Amino acid sequence: MRIPRHWTKASYTGRDLEGEELTCTAWGWSFDGLAGAKDDARARARRVFDCLINGRQPSSYEYSDRPLREEIVDSMRQGDKDLAVITRNRYGALVLNTASVLFVDIDFTRIKPYGLWDAILLVLLGSRRRSRRSNIRKRTLEAVRDWSQRNPNHSFRVYRTFAGLRLLFVDGLYDPSSEQVSRILDELDSDPLYRTLTNKQECFRARLTPKPWRCDADVPPNQYPWPDERAERLYRDWEDRYAQAIESYKVCELVETYGSPASNTEIEAVQQTHDQLACLDQEKPLA
Repeated sequence: MRIPRHWTKASYTGRDLEGEELTCTAWGWSFDGLAGAKDDARARARRVFDCLINGRQPSSYEYSDRPLREEIVDSMRQGDKDLAVITRNRYGALVLNTASVLFVDIDFTRIKPYGLWDAILLVLLGSRRRSRRSNIRKRTLEAVRDWSQRNPNHSFRVYRTFAGLRLLFVDGLYDPSSEQVSRILDELDSDPLYRTLTNKQECFRARLTPKPWRCDADVPPNQYPWPDERAERLYRDWEDRYAQAIESYKVCELVETYGSPASNTEIEAVQQTHDQLACLDQEKPLA
């Protein structure tokens, strides 16, 4: 899993081709300590500077391989192996990141009107929109069922989320960077952003708590890592308000299961953590 524990900023100052002073700042990270993160940040700032004075865009050279800056809230270990870590993403929700237990996110397609009159009716008639949305959900679930029939060697659990489906594979462990996983994500038409994050973080991700705007909560006042103690206090105050707001909601609910689960303690531990945090109370609305 490519989830660094240590982040910091550093700058590099030099002179451009006209002799003008130019300062570049970059984030650096390390799995071992802040000293390593500082060294990485300085090196990246220097590379950004070199890109700029040579007419290259840093976004295509320096930033594309940067992992997400997320606070590590908790971790799951089995012996000397990291099974998963729980992080807090950019809008404050908790996310389960797993090293080898495969999650697949599939978004419901958006409702597309067939023409002007249909667009007007979709706005005016809530029943028409609800019916169209229900048909989209049914087609999405049917596509998963069809995939399962073509791939009977796979076992997985299907959850419904606010905007789609989530699959938790329980037939074995998977390599996030493998061609097998790439094929599964492609065949199931997984969310493109999820595919990108799977590759960038070298792990699988599943959101455990609701998005703030779906439960009448504000977005965080700032983002990790915090520049000072005051910024962190502001964030922690928001965190308390968010925790209260999400008590009446859940992230997903179990819909169907396919195949027989493998006897694997890693999968069982991840599934238990996921279900307890994301969908324990079936009566709560999805968010």
